[in-house]
Amino acid sequence: MPALQIDYRNADLKLEFDEGPSARLYINNIQRVQETADQTPCTLRLSSSVQTDYEWHEFIEAIVTFGEDETTALIVASNTQIARETFPAL
Repeated sequence: MPALQIDYRNADLKLEFDEGPSARLYINNIQRVQETADQTPCTLRLSSSVQTDYEWHEFIEAIVTFGEDETTALIVASNTQIARETFPAL
């Protein structure tokens, strides 16, 4: 199962997705949100807040775009892209 993972300000962020198409956002190994669509192509957006560092809170958004030829996953923290990867279509 493809995944995009990053350690960001002492928080482990992971975005997993599969051919459902569906996606799950994990923060510190706890699933925070899951989204599923009925068809491809589509874009799924998952979001959650997270405490990073000491008493610092940020809004995390994970976006997965399922296309016919490729799938693009990205993670955004407080409107700044922190991770991005493109995978072959599932």
